[in-house]
Amino acid sequence: MLAVAGVFAGLLVLIVLRAVDLTVLRGPELARLAAMQHRARIELTPHRGPIVDRHGEALALSLDVPSVYVRPREFGGQDARLAALAAALHLPLPAVRARTASAERFVWLERQVPPHQAEAVERLGLRGVYTVQEGRRFYPHASLAAHVLGFVGVDSQGLEGLERRLDTVIRGEPRDIEADRDGRRQVIFTAGVPAPPAQGSRVELTIDASIQDVTERELAAGVAAAKAAGGAAVVLDPSTGEVLALANLPTFDPNQPGRRRDHGWHDRVRNRAITDPYEPGSTFKAILAAAAIEERVVGPTDMFFCENGRYRIGKWRIHDAHRHGWLSFAQVIQYSSNIGATKVADRLGAARYYRYVRAFGFGTRTGIELPGETRGIVRPVERWARIDLATLSFGQGVSVTPLQMAAAFGAIANGGALLRPFLVRRVLTPDGQVVLENEPAVVRRVVSARTARTVTALLRRVVEEKGGTGEKARLDDFPVAGKTGTAQKVNLHTGAYSSKRIGSFVGFVPADSPRIVILVLIDEPGGSSYGGVVAAPVFRAIAMTVLERLGVESPAPPLQMASARTAPKAKKSKPAPARGARVVMAPAEPSTPSFLGLSRREALARAHAAGWDVQASGIGYVSEQSPPPGAPLARERRLALRLVPGPVTVAP
Repeated sequence: MLAVAGVFAGLLVLIVLRAVDLTVLRGPELARLAAMQHRARIELTPHRGPIVDRHGEALALSLDVPSVYVRPREFGGQDARLAALAAALHLPLPAVRARTASAERFVWLERQVPPHQAEAVERLGLRGVYTVQEGRRFYPHASLAAHVLGFVGVDSQGLEGLERRLDTVIRGEPRDIEADRDGRRQVIFTAGVPAPPAQGSRVELTIDASIQDVTERELAAGVAAAKAAGGAAVVLDPSTGEVLALANLPTFDPNQPGRRRDHGWHDRVRNRAITDPYEPGSTFKAILAAAAIEERVVGPTDMFFCENGRYRIGKWRIHDAHRHGWLSFAQVIQYSSNIGATKVADRLGAARYYRYVRAFGFGTRTGIELPGETRGIVRPVERWARIDLATLSFGQGVSVTPLQMAAAFGAIANGGALLRPFLVRRVLTPDGQVVLENEPAVVRRVVSARTARTVTALLRRVVEEKGGTGEKARLDDFPVAGKTGTAQKVNLHTGAYSSKRIGSFVGFVPADSPRIVILVLIDEPGGSSYGGVVAAPVFRAIAMTVLERLGVESPAPPLQMASARTAPKAKKSKPAPARGARVVMAPAEPSTPSFLGLSRREALARAHAAGWDVQASGIGYVSEQSPPPGAPLARERRLALRLVPGPVTVAP
């Protein structure tokens, strides 16, 4: 009896020790393991916030679509039906066989499939094959503004464009919930089905979908007509810095962006307008003109001997496309004489020219809200030789991005202030709280308003005077100021210039009261490479449609208070000069710009940027203004605006 009692006592001690071990020593760890078996922590990912244009048109949305997965342990023994499963998902049979035979507990068969494929899988009734709803990014306009928007991965992570740059705010905050699991590890919401988390923030862009569409279409037509390798175009508002359109060719569909290993993938998704620096060629002469006139080293009527097309500097020779003798500085810009530009740069000097090149923003990122922007290449002035000063005068030896060049011309168009270009107007949370809002921001004043007006008059000659290199950019109803450019491309392997070229045109319209700046770049045209031939017609086509879209009316100075409802009568047109007559255009007298038809935000931004003291009454869009458009500028710039609800149609 004592022995049996001793055995039972020993067993009791062991049980007590085991109980202490399970409850005290290993209790927390066992409780955690039990919770993992019987409780599930599920992360609920919100839908990405929408991206819309300036008028609220949806450019990117998130929708629920089915994804198909398999639990291999449950699926076992159904190999005979693998072919039907592969056919329903449009997948190779070996791939489906490998996934269903995996040792993992959970394997994706196909993610974000079309609804009809998910329905076909469900009709098969296979054990262990399930569907779940996931958020998929959808771009309703396909390739429209693809390089601005970018695209996302299957896990809704931003990979390119604004989707990548603003990923943290568009993606929203995921939320973790806990639920119970049954013996087959299926989730049971014993406390009810939780509400989904709020979607990410809404992003409102400065892009105008209709302007973006016409820009892309006309750029594609221009690239096709020139048999070119690609192209880029930028449309921006010079008074605010808002980017209205940004296009690149070749392009892609963000709904199906392709894979990195695909041939040509990098060319399609690369945003050339901000990532690819190029030598601007003669468009850079506008920067030279602004610097030289601001420093008062040259005037429009100063004469330069252009050496009949050939000019020697040391062991180098500067060439002009056409032989010229004596030209005024205005004609140097009009005919795009490299030799004339070289002699102007000699007067200006390297140090001063370099200062203005940097002041116009070259060699510095613009700060646009897109990933991958490059600085361009501007070598320090200490490393310049005399030939470098000469070549930089006509846009060689310096590399810029298309957006930098458009912003620089915007500074000339708005009276001399360099504005930061931007794409995002504001970002709003789902409850309407503004977390980010961009306003027009002046980086610096580059030149005076007087200089900007003089340079504008010179750039008008390029388009409007006979023999100007930009004649194909001329509009019938609006004055245009702009500059053509043709530049050789550098061979990246040899470091020398190749036979490939870039033709470009940059300008603004209407020249006397600029509303838009447009840059068009045609890369490696197959025929003529001159910017005035391949790029200027594209500028013209874009400008005509954009001005109509913005409701800009032809210049006609009214005699009284201007009203958008009652338009003034047009002046009787003067007879055109006889064919062959030489027309000398004088710089336009400064006059009151038109604010008719603009929203309150746009009107105030333009007026304040131009130095007006504004009194606005009402809400909506500008219906009347005093002084009226075209009136002579008074010493005190005071402007009264009357606004009415709803968009205003400005009569021609």
